[in-house]
Amino acid sequence: MQIVTITIGKKAQIVIPKKAREAIGIKVGSKATILYENGLGVIVADPKQAGQLLEGLGKEIWGGKGEKYLEEERNSWDRD
Repeated sequence: MQIVTITIGKKAQIVIPKKAREAIGIKVGSKATILYENGLGVIVADPKQAGQLLEGLGKEIWGGKGEKYLEEERNSWDRD
């Protein structure tokens, strides 16, 4: 893993060094996602990967009951 310093410009734009852009495949017009919490942040170059990073988050809280709840809830809907 490489660590690089980025610069925040006058208009709050992030300047990512060329070496880092090339390594992660960011080009002009590319989309990225920022995940942040408690003063820490991670930039994910491919927004599709952000969903994969968040998948299963909170699983330990529900203890597997979430899917069962959703199934019961969906089955209770009136489907005329």
